[in-house]
Amino acid sequence: MNVFIRRLDLPIDDEWARFVSPLQRPFLSQALVGDAFQEGSILVWGLSIRQESAGSFENKSGILVAKLINSLNANGIHAILLSIVSISFAAPKMSSILGPLLLQHVIEFASDHDCCGVHIGCPQVGQYGEFIRQLTTSVGSWCRKPGKVVVRLSNAQRVEPLLTRLESAVERKKGSTQWHIEPYESNSARQWKDRIDFSKENKLGVPWDPDDKSCDWDPSIKYSRVLKSKNVIIGWLICHFLTEDTLRYGKLWVDPGWEKSGAPLALLCDVMRSAHFKSTTTTVDGKPIGYPIASGIFISHPTNHNLHRLVTSKFKPICDTWTELENYFCYFD
Repeated sequence: MNVFIRRLDLPIDDEWARFVSPLQRPFLSQALVGDAFQEGSILVWGLSIRQESAGSFENKSGILVAKLINSLNANGIHAILLSIVSISFAAPKMSSILGPLLLQHVIEFASDHDCCGVHIGCPQVGQYGEFIRQLTTSVGSWCRKPGKVVVRLSNAQRVEPLLTRLESAVERKKGSTQWHIEPYESNSARQWKDRIDFSKENKLGVPWDPDDKSCDWDPSIKYSRVLKSKNVIIGWLICHFLTEDTLRYGKLWVDPGWEKSGAPLALLCDVMRSAHFKSTTTTVDGKPIGYPIASGIFISHPTNHNLHRLVTSKFKPICDTWTELENYFCYFD
């Protein structure tokens, strides 16, 4: 059996695209045009096999999708890291045999192109997580770090009572606090640029930055919000679509001192009410789901203690899925 590994041009054809999940296909469509090795670039490798018998054809058997991101290396210095988004094969037997070959090829590529290392994220439970853990024991030297938590909400019957309680809590907390919520689109590009610069200078949360090449999504203007006090931006909830019927609550932030004002909950409630509980709900398989958008997703980082505590205490008991991820890093000397 002969094995061939090659980098694929984007967009990939349908035969390769069958290895990529529906959620990742929009991600591939956002590939940068220009330098293939700049921050934010998406790189894809395909693996095919051909039997040694005469007249045999190459069979497309697996794919690896990665992205170049700006990260801290092992010494705490910013450098380009090759982050593996997914690895998939046509059959489980192939993954155990061919997975190490594909991973080794990509590690060598990253090293040859001056990356500081390679990163892989995987769920703590499930077949894919087991596959990645076995893969990292067979190729390279990896260190493990805790990762993010992905939370999906779609059962309107369970979510709406919580949303109503949170809205009541906001009213109690707000009192005479001087903040208000505005639509995302009502603020000029100049205001956002000033806020981005201010955030970076003061090491505060940074809103969506169109110049950030590591960000692979664009905001939903309709379902994003801005928090202001005395006409100054002090927070935001910036959301984006993962699919047509799934909204991710992407960037939730309020400046220090406003955490207990009710503002974070107010931003979240405002978006959830308008996105998922607009006048009516629909059902799928007999279960009520949100309308006009069926479901919402949080991605929470345990290191963000305030947000993670909120997500854990309020949304874990009523979510559809709670997926804890872990990160593996292979740093180069």
